[in-house]
Amino acid sequence: MKDNIFYEAIILSLAFSIVMLIGIAFEKDREHHLELYAKDQQIFELQRKIDEAEDLYGKATYHIEIMNKEREAE
Repeated sequence: MKDNIFYEAIILSLAFSIVMLIGIAFEKDREHHLELYAKDQQIFELQRKIDEAEDLYGKATYHIEIMNKEREAE
């Protein structure tokens, strides 16, 4: 009888350890996904800033061309 309790305790201990390891693995995976999400957000923000800079560059180039044409016309 005592042997059965001992084996049951070992089995329960192993089962608990397995569940804990699975939980740790899921937590690590979750942290990894959160890091990737943060990096994606940084990339999207940088891309938005690049798009704004390209737009401003295009507008500035357009205005410079107009000013150059006005100078040539004078």
